[in-house]
Amino acid sequence: MAKWSLKWVEENWGAEIRERLAALLVLEETSRNTAAAAKNTLALLQKLGLKRVGLVTDHLHMRRAHYLFRRQAGAHLHLLHPLPFPGLLRDYWQRRRFLRLGKMLLREGGAWLKVLGKRMAGR
Repeated sequence: MAKWSLKWVEENWGAEIRERLAALLVLEETSRNTAAAAKNTLALLQKLGLKRVGLVTDHLHMRRAHYLFRRQAGAHLHLLHPLPFPGLLRDYWQRRRFLRLGKMLLREGGAWLKVLGKRMAGR
């Protein structure tokens, strides 16, 4: 797990839950975009023999991530549970990082347009 998320879990849920989650979570850190993350994570899951997984990401990003992960996994995963984590959007808003929040919203919208354009083109 990422250090900031482990810190958040420990602060909000305690050290015992943090340790249990750290033992159960698979974190893929090499990808630069969501489509690559889906592909690389599937390889990790296959190596570990996992077929029931939860997808954890910011709720703003969840629909597109869930779509890309389902598309990449095909029949490999029996269950892919979306587990939105509300932290990122709230964190940006509370810290008054409006420019970064706007950039993130534009990036997410552009990524959706790219996914939908490819889908309409039949790729």
